[in-house]
Amino acid sequence: MQTSTPKTALKAVRLSLLSLALVAAAALPLAAQSQTYSSRDESVGYVGLQWLSGETRFSRPNVLLGFRQTRTDIDNRVTGGDLTFAYSTEKGVADAVRLGYLDGKCNLLGTVGFGYSMRKDKALGFFGAVGSYAKITGEVDGTGTFAGGFELNTQVCAGDRNLVAAAPV
Repeated sequence: MQTSTPKTALKAVRLSLLSLALVAAAALPLAAQSQTYSSRDESVGYVGLQWLSGETRFSRPNVLLGFRQTRTDIDNRVTGGDLTFAYSTEKGVADAVRLGYLDGKCNLLGTVGFGYSMRKDKALGFFGAVGSYAKITGEVDGTGTFAGGFELNTQVCAGDRNLVAAAPV
């Protein structure tokens, strides 16, 4: 059984650092290529948690199932739709279904839409802002009652994934 000495350990560290430097030097020209956006359609399912003012306690959020379909154009503008189904863990019943239109850039999308509250048996309308992993909304139901909403979900922004390297000239 061989024991390593401080000298051999130092040589191994130097060799590792040299190897790392060579790999970085080889990868640098690839990373320096010009970048452009590619138009792309994307359909993604996601899950999340939703809190509505006056309706859900912090410890008992609604559970969401969602489906988002988006198109990102060459200017990185994102448009599309977002369909969600919310289940109330506090009441133990289906809460609402919502369909919204999305428009904006990857880091901040606006949303506006309508839905139906099964729990209240009323139509509802909403508006809000959508970012990576979160959504903030304002909602008005058929009786005119306003509720603010906050959502955390597994949905990253659509536009970031459309960055592609341009072909070498």
